[in-house]
Amino acid sequence: MADKSLTALAAMPSAAPQADAQPLAYRPAQHPHELVTSLTAQAHKSIQPLGSTLLGLGWISSTELADTLKTPALGPSQALGERLLEQGRLSSEQLDLALNLQLGYARVDALRFPIEPQAWRLTPVAMLQRLNVLPLMRWEGQLIVAMADPKRQPDLDELAWASESRVRATVADAQQIRQRLQAIIEGQDAPGLQAHGTATAGAAERWLAQAEAQTAGGTTDPDQIPAHEGDNGLAQLINQMIIDARAQGASDIHIEVPAGRQEVQVRFRLDGRLQPYRELPHSLRAALVARLKIMAGLDIAERRKPQDGKIPFARYSPAHPMDLRMVSIPTVQGLEDVVLRLLSATQAMSLEQLGLHPQNLARLKAVVQRPHGLILCAGPTGSGKSTTLHAALAHLNTPERKIWTAEDPVEISQPGLRQVQINPRIDWTFEKALRSFLRADPDVIMVGEVRDRETARTALEAALTGHLVLSTIHTNSAAETVTRLLDWGIDPFHFADSLLAVLGQRLVGRLCQRCRRSTSATAAELEQRLHDHLGSGPQHRPALVDRVLADWKQRLGLEGTLLSWHAAGCSHCQGTGLRGRLGVHELLIVTPELRGLIQSQQVGPALQACAMDQGMLSLRQDGIEKVLQGLTTVDEVRAISSA
Repeated sequence: MADKSLTALAAMPSAAPQADAQPLAYRPAQHPHELVTSLTAQAHKSIQPLGSTLLGLGWISSTELADTLKTPALGPSQALGERLLEQGRLSSEQLDLALNLQLGYARVDALRFPIEPQAWRLTPVAMLQRLNVLPLMRWEGQLIVAMADPKRQPDLDELAWASESRVRATVADAQQIRQRLQAIIEGQDAPGLQAHGTATAGAAERWLAQAEAQTAGGTTDPDQIPAHEGDNGLAQLINQMIIDARAQGASDIHIEVPAGRQEVQVRFRLDGRLQPYRELPHSLRAALVARLKIMAGLDIAERRKPQDGKIPFARYSPAHPMDLRMVSIPTVQGLEDVVLRLLSATQAMSLEQLGLHPQNLARLKAVVQRPHGLILCAGPTGSGKSTTLHAALAHLNTPERKIWTAEDPVEISQPGLRQVQINPRIDWTFEKALRSFLRADPDVIMVGEVRDRETARTALEAALTGHLVLSTIHTNSAAETVTRLLDWGIDPFHFADSLLAVLGQRLVGRLCQRCRRSTSATAAELEQRLHDHLGSGPQHRPALVDRVLADWKQRLGLEGTLLSWHAAGCSHCQGTGLRGRLGVHELLIVTPELRGLIQSQQVGPALQACAMDQGMLSLRQDGIEKVLQGLTTVDEVRAISSA
């Protein structure tokens, strides 16, 4: 009964016949002028009998009220509200609201009332969620808020302390308040969010204009401006820069501080390419770097050596929960550059979402189901190796398995995994974490990166003792990964016995899906695709050419016709023709033949040739298939792969 009544209560403001039946004093305010009228009347309103309030709300009729009053009370002190609850004519939520309205509190429609940006910024969002309070507006020097129970004086005192304002409460449905708060935090509430963002951006721009004016006057020493925690203009400028970077899909923010009076350059890395964001006055360089160091918990006085830290951005902008990894690099004349890596809190992808070739997907699923062995993911920094490993872990993450991970940093969280943050500052390294895991009864171990010989040997030991070990390594190809580990002095016989597979991968630009167009591929274009795929002149292998073309037309063609894709550029992709990135992969599965080559310490080209003879697609071949599917361009594929 209570749940149904609450649903009816939440829906009441949008029901026109019901709203019209209620006197104006009981209707929930949807606009500031309505709320001001109610607040003004509240000061002169006397306490009404509960029966009159219920009649005004339209929740009981005069007949029902008279019948209830005639009913003999179970006790001498039983009130009208208790009788109505017993009879099922009111829910507890309805009764609480009626009692508050009886006392003269103004009522607000929490879902529709336009929130004033200045009121929203006065109180931390975490506190609003904890207390379930919605700030509405500023009026006569007071902060007007909506609460389910406006009589909670301790909560009002806490709000007054945090906002440094006098607080006046109105009454609203608790579930509506919770929904509105969540909508604003998640960015789904357009009026509240846009107003807040616009106000913040406007304040930052005004502050920046003042700083530029001081700089133009030549009165500002760029190395003497302090960065105070309460410097609101600087804080808003940095916050807006980070929010813009996330909104544009940037992976990194580069802050470049030149010597002299040159302007500070801020650039975003979008889809793997650096693009200018804005220029800042040179007078802000010291304050800008110092403020970022404060946010990351670094030493602002140390400018002689690099520092790295982590910024929990939700602490400074609760509506944008994410972390940033920061590194400061000393340059000339005691200056420092800063690079911020955006570590958005993300969920693990599935193996199917990685864009693997169907053959690679089937083989990878089979190999990760092995009970023990070593699986490596190879590629340069920023090629999506950790994303791939977490997709594999999501495939393995079942209640029957104990999975430990050692990462630096922990970017992706998964329920069920036991994840450990590496901290080299206290000598808590990958190698030491891995040795600890071996004593913690694991089934699967994920090591963020094999960086050195000791970590490689420990990972090999774990794989040989009955555990499945997954890790990343910085190498150029799957075959070169084997050569790198052998060069580190890894025993070739133990290594050959434990290694299951190496997945090499790169990221390439994705063709913009809005402006891409297709035409039938010409003979010259097909010949070039075949040359890229086969690695030498196709005319020398006509049987192989015919077989590859037939396979392409069957799997990738449109009614047997292969297409050529182009993107001219549009506003969505900023005229580049590329928007987003996708993975290109090669999967080397260790077979008995490859195991023999590893034991005899053969070099990369021999391993690559053997693997391709057994069906491995190279990075170039997988990329060419994605070109034929209209996902990327030939230039992108050639840039990340060798012929």
